[in-house]
Amino acid sequence: MSSGSSSAAPAAPSPLPPSPREHVERIRRERYFIGRGERNPLAEDMHQAVNYLSQELYSKDVHFLMELIQNAEDNDYPSGAAPALEFVITSKDITCSGATATLLVFNNESGFTPANIESICRIGKSTKRGKRSSGYIGEKGIGFKSVFLVSRNPHIFSNGYQIKFREDPSPECGIGYIVPEWVEENPSISDIAKIYSSFKSLPTTTFILPLKSDKIDAVKKELSNTHPEVLLFLSKIRQISVREVNDDLNATSLSQISISSEADALTRKDIGAESYTLHLSADEDERDGQHCSYYIWKQHFPVKPECYVQKREGIDQLSKGLTSPGVYAFLPTEMATNFPFIIQADFLLSSSRESILLDSQWNRGILECVPSAFVNAFLALVKSTESAPVFALPPVFKFLPLNHSSIELMDSVRLSIRNKLIDVDIVPCETCSSVKVFRKPTEVYRLNSSFWSIINRAVKLGVDVHNISSHGTNILNSYFDSEAYDDVLGFLKIGYVDSEWYGRCILGSDLVKLLPEDIYFDLLSFVAENWKAKFVSTNMMEIPLVKCVGGGGVMTYRSVCEATTADERLCMLSDEESAPSIINWNNDYFSTVSRTLFMPLSTQKALGLFSKKTTVVEWLEKYVAVKTLTLHEYTLMVVKALPEKSLVLAFTRFIYHLHSEKLMPEWSVKQICNSMPLVDNCGHVVVTRSIVLVPSKGSKWGALLGENPWRPQNYIELGDDYVCSGNSSGEHICEDQYLSFIRTYIQATDVPLLIPPDASFPAASSFLTAENAVLLLEWIENLRSRGVGLPKKFVSCIMHGNWLMTSVGYRSPADSFMSNEEWGCLFQARLAFVDVPMIDQEYYMGEMNDFKEVLASLGVKFEFSQAMSYIGECFISMVTGTLTGDMVLSLLSFIRFLKQEHMSSDHLIRTIRGGDWLKTCSGYRSPTGSVLFSSEWMIPSEISCLPFVDIDFYGHEISEYKSELQHLGVHVKFKQNYQIIVDNINLPIGPVTSGAAILLLKCIRHADSCKYLVKGLKKRQWLKTNAGFRAPRETFLLDPEWKCLVKFADVVPLLDLPFYGNEILTYRDELMKIGVVGSLDQASNSITYYLKQLVSTSSLTKEIRLALLSCYKDLSDEDMTIPANILKFMQTEKWLHTTQGFRPPNKCVFSDSSWEPVMAVASLPFIDDSDSSSGTGKEIYNYKKELKALGVTVDFNQGADFVLSCLSTVEGPQLPKPNVVSPSTGLHVSSDSGNTSEGTNQNVVALTSVESPPVLASKTLVSLLKCIHRSSNPRSFALKIGKMQMKSTLGYRYADQCILFDSAWSSYLCREDGPFIDEAFYGPEILSYRTEFRLIGVVVDVGYGCSLLAQDLKHFSRGDTITRIYKYLAAFKWEPRNKSESWIWIPKGRSTGNWVCPADCVLHDWNGLFSTRFSVLDKYYQKDLQGFFSNVLGVRHSPKVLDHCILWRSWECTCFELTPASCSFFWEFIGNCWNATTAKLLSGSVTRVPVLSGGKIILQEVEDVFVPDDLVLKHLFDQFSSEPIFIWYPAGLSFRSRAQMDTIYQSLGVRAISKAVTKDETCMLNMNTCQVVEMKDAMVTPGLLRIILAFLANPALEIGTDKRHQMASYLLSVKALEMTEPISVSYQVKLSLGRTVTVKGRRLFRWERENRKLYMQKSEGSHGRTTRMEFATCFGEEISQGLLYERVDLVPSLTELLKVGFLIGFEEDEVEFLLKTKNLQLFLEDEDFLLGAFPPQNYE
Repeated sequence: MSSGSSSAAPAAPSPLPPSPREHVERIRRERYFIGRGERNPLAEDMHQAVNYLSQELYSKDVHFLMELIQNAEDNDYPSGAAPALEFVITSKDITCSGATATLLVFNNESGFTPANIESICRIGKSTKRGKRSSGYIGEKGIGFKSVFLVSRNPHIFSNGYQIKFREDPSPECGIGYIVPEWVEENPSISDIAKIYSSFKSLPTTTFILPLKSDKIDAVKKELSNTHPEVLLFLSKIRQISVREVNDDLNATSLSQISISSEADALTRKDIGAESYTLHLSADEDERDGQHCSYYIWKQHFPVKPECYVQKREGIDQLSKGLTSPGVYAFLPTEMATNFPFIIQADFLLSSSRESILLDSQWNRGILECVPSAFVNAFLALVKSTESAPVFALPPVFKFLPLNHSSIELMDSVRLSIRNKLIDVDIVPCETCSSVKVFRKPTEVYRLNSSFWSIINRAVKLGVDVHNISSHGTNILNSYFDSEAYDDVLGFLKIGYVDSEWYGRCILGSDLVKLLPEDIYFDLLSFVAENWKAKFVSTNMMEIPLVKCVGGGGVMTYRSVCEATTADERLCMLSDEESAPSIINWNNDYFSTVSRTLFMPLSTQKALGLFSKKTTVVEWLEKYVAVKTLTLHEYTLMVVKALPEKSLVLAFTRFIYHLHSEKLMPEWSVKQICNSMPLVDNCGHVVVTRSIVLVPSKGSKWGALLGENPWRPQNYIELGDDYVCSGNSSGEHICEDQYLSFIRTYIQATDVPLLIPPDASFPAASSFLTAENAVLLLEWIENLRSRGVGLPKKFVSCIMHGNWLMTSVGYRSPADSFMSNEEWGCLFQARLAFVDVPMIDQEYYMGEMNDFKEVLASLGVKFEFSQAMSYIGECFISMVTGTLTGDMVLSLLSFIRFLKQEHMSSDHLIRTIRGGDWLKTCSGYRSPTGSVLFSSEWMIPSEISCLPFVDIDFYGHEISEYKSELQHLGVHVKFKQNYQIIVDNINLPIGPVTSGAAILLLKCIRHADSCKYLVKGLKKRQWLKTNAGFRAPRETFLLDPEWKCLVKFADVVPLLDLPFYGNEILTYRDELMKIGVVGSLDQASNSITYYLKQLVSTSSLTKEIRLALLSCYKDLSDEDMTIPANILKFMQTEKWLHTTQGFRPPNKCVFSDSSWEPVMAVASLPFIDDSDSSSGTGKEIYNYKKELKALGVTVDFNQGADFVLSCLSTVEGPQLPKPNVVSPSTGLHVSSDSGNTSEGTNQNVVALTSVESPPVLASKTLVSLLKCIHRSSNPRSFALKIGKMQMKSTLGYRYADQCILFDSAWSSYLCREDGPFIDEAFYGPEILSYRTEFRLIGVVVDVGYGCSLLAQDLKHFSRGDTITRIYKYLAAFKWEPRNKSESWIWIPKGRSTGNWVCPADCVLHDWNGLFSTRFSVLDKYYQKDLQGFFSNVLGVRHSPKVLDHCILWRSWECTCFELTPASCSFFWEFIGNCWNATTAKLLSGSVTRVPVLSGGKIILQEVEDVFVPDDLVLKHLFDQFSSEPIFIWYPAGLSFRSRAQMDTIYQSLGVRAISKAVTKDETCMLNMNTCQVVEMKDAMVTPGLLRIILAFLANPALEIGTDKRHQMASYLLSVKALEMTEPISVSYQVKLSLGRTVTVKGRRLFRWERENRKLYMQKSEGSHGRTTRMEFATCFGEEISQGLLYERVDLVPSLTELLKVGFLIGFEEDEVEFLLKTKNLQLFLEDEDFLLGAFPPQNYE
């Protein structure tokens, strides 16, 4: 306390601030009602709000780390302290909360203030809000709440505060998250200090987060993955460390990230930018870790007015930094741009801080500046490497944003960067000097990598390659032109040179001639690989690329065009050894026919070693027509073009030479010799031949053949020229060796080596001498020994030519025999009718024995069996002409002779037994199958037509040769040979004897094949029965087992056993095989067949029906089984007559009184009990049991399914004249008047009635429901009943159109609200058949009637009924099939109204704009139905953008005078919904916009209205224009809303006045009113010149010294004239229809630079006073425009400087300070110029 005057009152002491604990208690009491005995009424809402924020704002649990780092960056730090943030994670539970891991966050900030505590205990209350310009990056006030994602009880220790928060609601106030609690212990300060360090003092602030068990791993992972990039844009935090502390101190780990250094700082004041390199490090466990560097570029941009937002109020510059991938707002976001650099700016973020707001004007404004900032940064990088080697430049280009971004807005930034870079000289070009040259990307071109390789290798070998950029194109630097930079070059749109350039380069640099062979082929390989894609139609066709050897061995070069069009063809040889010989012979003989040039041998050798030989050779062959020839191919080419005899002979010698020198392989020599032309004995050149013959003189073939008979077969005889010796092309030809070559390779041949053609052999057509015959056989033997197949015609001539001498003269070998001593003499004595030709051995002197194999191959026969066959063939040929019995007897005698001589006659018999030469009673037949008659064949002859030998023709003598005849195949004895009877069967037409019958049965049993016999016997009536002869199938072989069944037929024909005897019973199987009825099954089948015949002919009588039933009854009584087929007949055939015609038993009903209830609707087939022929009489009732067993329905209780099958839906009982029902609507209509019946006429819309359909009576319906209950197939039964109509409250309906009303329905509807079944009409009994009603389609359950009620909805007109139906439909989730129908009732009074479709309705029209267009449902229906209308029927909540567009269009069409309220409502809605879609819809609808005229809002054409973006021009046009031309704005608009309105109007085509106006300054001046003023005294002062020169000296403008001084000199030489009269200027805008609006204004200055005159308006005069600001502004504009007419973009900047200078009077000191603030200065040469313009005395 201080002392003072005694008379003064003591000063009151200031109250002490509350302690931290008192502060916390006050918050708990005042804000959260703790300790006040009452509960905060908003407690539950506050807790839920905070819970929602903490859970929903962040998509990742670990986002709290970024929030803590952000808070640390925003904190204040003590002077001298290095801001740092430390994370320590420990397994110690220092909070005693049961957590298995705890995270501690240490920050050496100044500590929490009371304001900070107040903020953290609230929602959205940030102490940093509105402090962006001071460096704060937080603003939302919700960041700390993110810690609750990982911790339930976060603690804060700072500046004496020891508090914690709960996630769960506090038991004291019911609120969690934001209610502070004082921490008494657990942990204490000492506990925290032990965790931190025993050697360091505890930081001011500590956060303690006991981690949730399921979040521990995620937190550890995020901490370990924290990257150094987090620090990039933080201005305070330079280091973050992470430690894990465990009980084992040795296991403690430490990781740390930090900014290690900053270097290479550079400032660009001209564009407000700075750049530097930032080095980051990440160390782990005190060991050196990873280091990285970032190039940072920072640049400031002015904020555009349209980008201002309230959250960034007071910020007028956008600052951006570019480094590496991602988007940062001081800290990284989750937004991935896919760019290779970071974009850092003061972005507006989403509440979760994970992404920026893409629809924010502020953020869009920032992103619009990114391209300029990047281009400036990139240019600075490129220029910084100008002194570096060229290979250091390309890596810089990896910073370009090459890849597409998934974010559309970011991708537009990428494209904008590319568009700016394309117009800048940034790409290094290839030069022949060390000077680096840069060009725009559009001016530079790439080379193919293969061509680069060729050029570089050539230069290394010393080849003088001229500057490749000297061919009219800038070539990209070779270090840049590589695959590694393809994506960069593609991004910059740097393409490849055109194909013509390569041709110019190859020709201009003479590469083909200068390059060594290996690089030469690299060049050809490059051309070949790109030929089709690049060079095929370019100048490359004319470039001489291919080397060749011309005449005299001179090297020449040919282009592709020349090579492909010249007569001579370019060739290469694959065989180097033979090349000299080929070239010599080609020059001496074949050059005229080969037309060939060869590539040099050295070139061919180099090509053979080239790695891409295949590619080059393919190109040479395909496009240059170069042929790669082997020796063989060359000879083939020549041999095909030999035209004359001399060349043919020379070529033969050429081939001989190649062979003798072993240059040509054997196979090739053979092939060429086979294909070469020959010269025949006539001197003709023969191209084709088959066989070459040696000359005929002295040849064997000449002796045998005479002349050459095979010339047509191309058998060529060589001439004498082939045996001449001599020299050719310097090579001697040896005659003997040459002839041997000809025989070997031309294959000239002679007999016996000659191979004959497939042609005739004339020499064999007449006799041959013995010598020639032997020569022929020797020839054939030689051919056979060599395996040569003899041609058919050649062999045929020899085989059939009569050249061979035999015992009967000259015969062909095929007709000759060569016998031996054993059988040769047999034919002379016993065969008078046959002569056998034997070869004359004496004639050939026994030599024929040496050629037996050859003779056998020619057809000569040697075997006795062949002679026998020959005799048989002769016999057959003789007897077919004039056969006599003696010849046959002679033959039989010869056969007997051979048997006596023990010689085989098998071949003779085999030859003749198949011929038809034996005469029988059936004509000439083969011996095989013929019969020699005897008594054994008597009975068989009765039933068959056997071929007996004709005894009369041959006489009885033939019977003596039974053995020989039997050997020939004649049947002499029967020997049970049943097959011959079957083969010759001839059944008589009538009956047969018993013996014949037994024989037939034996034939069936024993014969191999009796199919046709059995078939014939089945059809004939040949079996004798007690009823006469019958067919087998009509004959019964009686069996006692089925004797009782015989009574069903009139007569049963039984087989006559006395006639046939008991033997026939042994053939029971054969009898049944031919159809005799013998078994029970067959008997029953026959009887059944008989009964079916009666049924089919309607001949079944009443007596037979009753007899059938009687038999069935008797058999049943005796426990006997009736045959199955008869039983089946009785069960399935239609043999019972009913009221519905003939039916099988299972389709019949046994009539009694129990069926009467359903007879009205079912057409039942009752059995006919009449006495008619079709009926059964009353006796039928005696067989009820048997009828039931057969399937007749006799009991109604079991006949429900039968009723189903007979149910009729066509006819039914008619009620006596009821109120009929329209089938389409179901309305009750009087049959007399047609008026709507009482009870419905007030609620149901009347419809036209039609004729009444059939309906069900009450008893009928109940009976049918009972049948459904008993039916085994109730669904099918119900389906039929569903087709009948029943009575409902809305008329008669089908079942599926009716509802069964009960108590459940009454909760929603009244009985008259729908088609409910009329309970009064059918009785209450129907309610017990709910299941049956459900089956027939009636809606029973309360939730299933939506479709029926919706179907009948439009028939009602009372609102209460319709409302009840709506509520029912809503309750059971009804969905209409077609929402476009008229589902909504708009009432007009109690019982009238209209049905409208949902599209014509809205729920609300808040502003009342659409009352005439839409039906607004909140006027007619309660709120509880609005959800039904919206969700189910699709009624819109309110009018949409398109509706507003249509509304505006209607206003335009009706010239509607709008009220301010309507217009304001309209544009307020458009502004709230503004986006790209809205803009598109609006631009297509609006052609007129609002203007204010005479206090009223009218609509004018868009072309006639303007946005007032220039208030000076607006003032002029408002003052002097006779019509309104400026857009109308709603009252009370904020700056942002007005800017949005401008955007909307301009999107509609409304022009800005500043851009639409045209300015006319050409008015005439009255020179009589002007006065000359000294310019230097009035305006041009040193301060003015200093500002101008400093501005022009800015290095960024790149204006040279001379140019600056020249521009300043304009002002020094100007003449100033002061005008007393105004200097006017006119402004004009064009309107629609060619109209214009013109107004005039005044200007204070006018500088005619060409005339060097400056006119000034006198500042005070009769025309009004001019303010100093206006004067300064006009002066600055006029001077700037005059000086910078070539750089109009700089005019605004200079204008601002001159305006400020004018206002400060261009005072030296003031000007100096002004220039410093703008980073402008004068250079020495400018100071000298200024001293020259204003000498020192002038400054005084």
